[in-house]
Amino acid sequence: MSEVRTTAGLRPPLEDVLVIDLTRALAGPYCTMMLGDLGARVLKIEPLDDVDTTRGLAPQLGHGMSSYFTSVNRNKQCLSLNLKHPQGVATLRRLAAKADVIIDNFRPDTLVRLGVDYDELRRSVNPRLVSCSISGFGSTGEYRLRSSYDLVVQAMGGAMSVTGEPGGTPIRLGMPVGDIGAGMYAGTGILAALHARDVTGAGRHVEISMLDGMVALLTYMGAQYLNTGDVPGPQGSGHQVNVPYQAFKTKQGWLVIAIFGERYWQETCEVLGIPQVFENARYKTAAARARHRDELLAIIEPILMTRSADEWLKDLLEKRVPCGPINSVDKVLTDPVVLARNMVVETVHPVYGRARAPGNPMKVDGIRDGMATPAPLPGEHTDAVLRELLGMDQAQLDALKKEGVI
Repeated sequence: MSEVRTTAGLRPPLEDVLVIDLTRALAGPYCTMMLGDLGARVLKIEPLDDVDTTRGLAPQLGHGMSSYFTSVNRNKQCLSLNLKHPQGVATLRRLAAKADVIIDNFRPDTLVRLGVDYDELRRSVNPRLVSCSISGFGSTGEYRLRSSYDLVVQAMGGAMSVTGEPGGTPIRLGMPVGDIGAGMYAGTGILAALHARDVTGAGRHVEISMLDGMVALLTYMGAQYLNTGDVPGPQGSGHQVNVPYQAFKTKQGWLVIAIFGERYWQETCEVLGIPQVFENARYKTAAARARHRDELLAIIEPILMTRSADEWLKDLLEKRVPCGPINSVDKVLTDPVVLARNMVVETVHPVYGRARAPGNPMKVDGIRDGMATPAPLPGEHTDAVLRELLGMDQAQLDALKKEGVI
């Protein structure tokens, strides 16, 4: 574990923020884990009879806890609460009165039906509350009530149309970019709303559509179509306008070389032993290289096959050319630099034991980098939290349990 990174006495930036997390699966839990990593107190609410389905996914760590679940639910407390029961809804409203943020990923009509939608909570419970709703398609439009997962929005949002090799089948990005993108946008929106509340005293509602997030991630590819009418297709490992900027096979192993614009092109040619190519007007500029992509690659690829990836990388890195090996996941998570950056976090739970997961990439003053509490069991903190925040005694807790509320 690392020591405190920064000046002694600094508090975590979100230490005084209480978050009620009504989400499950990936996008919402990833967002609230980010907030927890920044110091927020996160209360994960799970139904009594319908816990987060990701708890049951493979591989299992034991005691009904999955590696998937632990990867996005550290630094949280878990309450079991029956929102189908009037007292369950009443308990949620009491918690919302003390909270700073409430986040859900229900269909847009669900909280309205329960009477705990943002307008109702702001009006009658907590005018300072910041609310965030994540859904597949937002609260407006004909898609609003559709169910969605990462695969669906990758398909509908264009990501699969530009992934894979030209002429191949549509490919889903290996990482869940639809979910994680939505979670990051949600976190950014929540932080903006909290800042505005500090200025005005009033909470705000943040709405995140996973499809909107995928559209935003199209960035320059989307702009290409909007401004020229040209429709981007599958890119392989390459780039639309920068060449060479892709994966290359070598005599042993693969590497990537990333030449962006004019920078490092001369150095690359020197390492490859082709200074005459740099001087050739057909390859001198980025625009020229893009026009003659195929013939330039036909020169480069056979040369790279004459040595191993490690040998090429050594020489390229000496010239500061942007390049790197194509690492498998095991190599990434055992890389000394990754480990030194505390990008692997280990927690130990008294019931299910050790769990490891990728760490927090936000290195912020006041955060104990690499420190985390383990992902909770279902309902693990129900009694303790209700005692502390709502002042309930054992008799009240027993009565709620008897009624099937907690």
